[in-house]
Amino acid sequence: MSSQERIRLSSDWRGYRASEIIMVNKVVANALVGQGIGVYANPKKPVEKEPKKMNKDIKGAPKDKMLKSAPVTK
Repeated sequence: MSSQERIRLSSDWRGYRASEIIMVNKVVANALVGQGIGVYANPKKPVEKEPKKMNKDIKGAPKDKMLKSAPVTK
């Protein structure tokens, strides 16, 4: 079963009016966008990755100096 895509039509197509959003499968969606009849109504957003956690255990570094915070200036 193929997933559905939302397409906003830029011109009339098969009984649908221009600027109407329709649900079609991926094959039809690619064909409509390729022919310039429609555009994706919900473009895929980039997935935000979680920042990598720093490894606090660095070899060769003295732990007491690593854990000290910077002096606070007021």
